[in-house]
Amino acid sequence: MRIIAGRFKGTGLPSSHSRHVRPTTDRVREAVFSILGSAVEGAAVLDLFAGTGALGFEALSRGARFSVFVDSDQRAARSLREAARILGVEDQVMILKLSAAQAVRKLRNSGDAFDVVFLDPPYGLGMIPRILCDPVFGDLVEPEGLVVVETEVRAPSQEGPALFEKTFSRDYGETLIEIYVREPVTDDLTRQSRE
Repeated sequence: MRIIAGRFKGTGLPSSHSRHVRPTTDRVREAVFSILGSAVEGAAVLDLFAGTGALGFEALSRGARFSVFVDSDQRAARSLREAARILGVEDQVMILKLSAAQAVRKLRNSGDAFDVVFLDPPYGLGMIPRILCDPVFGDLVEPEGLVVVETEVRAPSQEGPALFEKTFSRDYGETLIEIYVREPVTDDLTRQSRE
């Protein structure tokens, strides 16, 4: 697994050798970052099911200012720390060895919010609707922030909750990429999120 573009182009990322890790293919990563374009420049990024960290490190390579990596697997967390060392970005990353639900609450309680969030959980476990519809998760995404969801093509179609609008959906072989944008904060939306 290598960084595709940006300042770390061509640099290899260590593998966690965990059976739970399913790295995003180069083709899909290239498509995702082509769609995101300049949105990653200067962005705070959350890679919620990080695995190898390919998405979060690719974002850093392309100009993101900070990336938080979340993975509950010890080997994945160790590989993420090694990748940060190899790339020399230890001061631009935070690695949390927690479940996604635990990390969402920890980050919200710390007052963190992100411009770009990557959601690429293990297939077939129904995690994406649970996370997207969790009001605590909504608090982690900046107004007009983007949530990039990667899942299998045959996964049931899903609509985002009130705070999110789906703006992109496309198949790449067996992979489905969907992008949601968080609505700008208004008095009505603020009231709805508190109810």
